[in-house]
Amino acid sequence: MRKDIKDYKLYVFDLDGTLYDQPKLRLIMAMRLMLYYMCHPVSVNELFILQHFRKVKDTWTGGSAEEDIYKKVADDKKTFPDKVAGIVKRWIYDNPLSALPAVCDMRLVRWIGDLRQDGKTVVVLSDYPTKDKLDAMGVEVDGQYGPDDKRINELKPSPKGLQVIMDDYGISREEVIMIGDRDEKDGECARAAGIDSLILNRRINKRNYNEIGI
Repeated sequence: MRKDIKDYKLYVFDLDGTLYDQPKLRLIMAMRLMLYYMCHPVSVNELFILQHFRKVKDTWTGGSAEEDIYKKVADDKKTFPDKVAGIVKRWIYDNPLSALPAVCDMRLVRWIGDLRQDGKTVVVLSDYPTKDKLDAMGVEVDGQYGPDDKRINELKPSPKGLQVIMDDYGISREEVIMIGDRDEKDGECARAAGIDSLILNRRINKRNYNEIGI
């Protein structure tokens, strides 16, 4: 950061792993998955599809359209894109929602509220859909940017999302900060866009809140 954390005008937050404790959520989901597939062993191959989807999406460079990623995973796993989409929707997008309130970083959420009360602009930029997760955690922001925004059509660490956000709000890069949990994604995205960044520990109980004065 080139200046005090309170002196920016636009705060861009990553969602997954930043606004909630992702390692804790993954532990909860691992238990749910284990219990489900113990009762449905004939469907256990779905676990490998889920694992491969995460791997493919994390290294994907071909645009942000989920349909293209589903097709790639389906081709690799010799199945159908609709099946991949259904599995991903159930276990990555829908089922975790009920667990999010328990793993949410409430100090960070309160800080977002304080920033907005102080007249700051707060938006979320994620490679995954944002609305349902933010609603589940009770987080209100000024804007949400995700893979369904056709103006972006690129995943982090591409700076395209940040460029679209700055254009939308008419705020120069010197007044913007990206807050995330992965330097290779969020940090690199910020550097490529020429803005400052703050990378937080993925484990909430290990975060240094002194960096942001909360």
